[in-house]
Amino acid sequence: MLNQSRLYYCLIGLFLFTQTSSCHRVNAIKNVGAFCANDTSKGDPNLNPIDQSEPKLINKVQNGTLYQIGSGDDQIYLIHVYGNSGYDFGYAYGTLLRDEVNKVIPRAWQYFEQQIIDSLKSLKLPKWFEDIIADKGLAFALDLQNELVREYIDEEIYNEMHGVADGAQIDFKTVVRLHMLGEITRGRCSLYGLWGNATLGGKTLQLRALDWDVDAGLQDYPVVTIYHPGTSKLGHPFANVAWAGYIGTLTGMSSQRLGISEIGVSYPDDTFGDESMSGLPFIFVERYILQYSDTIDDALSFIADVKRTCHLILGVADGNLGTARMIQYSHSKVNFFDDQNLQPLADWHPRIPNAIYSGMDWLCPSRQFKLYTAITEQYGQITPESSIKNITAYVKTGDLHVGVYDLTDNVMYVANARGTNEQGPLEAYKRQFVKVDLNIEFARQR
Repeated sequence: MLNQSRLYYCLIGLFLFTQTSSCHRVNAIKNVGAFCANDTSKGDPNLNPIDQSEPKLINKVQNGTLYQIGSGDDQIYLIHVYGNSGYDFGYAYGTLLRDEVNKVIPRAWQYFEQQIIDSLKSLKLPKWFEDIIADKGLAFALDLQNELVREYIDEEIYNEMHGVADGAQIDFKTVVRLHMLGEITRGRCSLYGLWGNATLGGKTLQLRALDWDVDAGLQDYPVVTIYHPGTSKLGHPFANVAWAGYIGTLTGMSSQRLGISEIGVSYPDDTFGDESMSGLPFIFVERYILQYSDTIDDALSFIADVKRTCHLILGVADGNLGTARMIQYSHSKVNFFDDQNLQPLADWHPRIPNAIYSGMDWLCPSRQFKLYTAITEQYGQITPESSIKNITAYVKTGDLHVGVYDLTDNVMYVANARGTNEQGPLEAYKRQFVKVDLNIEFARQR
């Protein structure tokens, strides 16, 4: 009989030989589903005042300082990590957030494991990978997936995950598995990039609204991590918005005034290429852009050259150059769009000068048109505050968390879903936003 190690490599060889896979839900859906076809309802404005209170110091260790921002039920951990290695970052992070990591990771893992197993047939995963989950369990399957992507991931990322595990005194493999989940459990999301005549004062603004599962408990421990590299090999300072124990990037800004947004595509068309489970996971593609790219051109070049995996829509905006791009992203194809050639071009997704945008998916008429309407109704007067009040709330996007970036002034606004035993509305887009002045946070000394 094959032992598990040998089985890994036999299966990897089979995968690389066949190259027939999709890295998460849906392989080739041709028709728009009910979710995207029918929701035309509009949300009420978000009238909550934006919290602008000063960070409150909680604790500090070597290479790390922990603060709390926000108030009441909308508090967020703000953690600063410093160092000359990924392990320095991770160990400080894990030490300062030990209790939170040990609460959220086991709960989230148990939830996602059960959800994936229960809905396995509907995920449209490659048959061979589905069989591995069914026969060997999700943990074994994600360990295999980690072997498929290991060669593409910077070793400092693994060093950081080791540091998190050691600092928090939690199993390293569990931390790694959590970071593999994004490749098979993508969420519906929305994004925009606005500049020039689209905004008040010509600012460069960006939206990242994450519509993902609010039942896993991730929002109980929201974290904004500010990275302060002590050496050029670790890039430049950047801010990552996530939850305790998660170092991949779904939402964030860099000290180079670059912002990142992402949408998982469940309803592609035939302009997308194929998918693969072998490549750099998209959460680390996004993180690389924030950590190492100096301009939007650097980011687009990296996306063009990297070994990509899944069907996605990415958004990158540059506050220094005052522009943004939307990227149609798959394993075998990549296309870059500005306001002049934005796709898909349809009566439910018209082009807007000085804007790129996508609501919830690629082929998603009602959600796309709602976002178009929300942008055009206040075109030329859009600010972060008006976006929070009248765009995300109107479109009803950003269940789990929302980030609105002012890339001109280097300020970020963040909201999270209601946590366990908290009060108020569930969805992040309905809740109070917290202002994070990154001019201050990137300059904050150890």
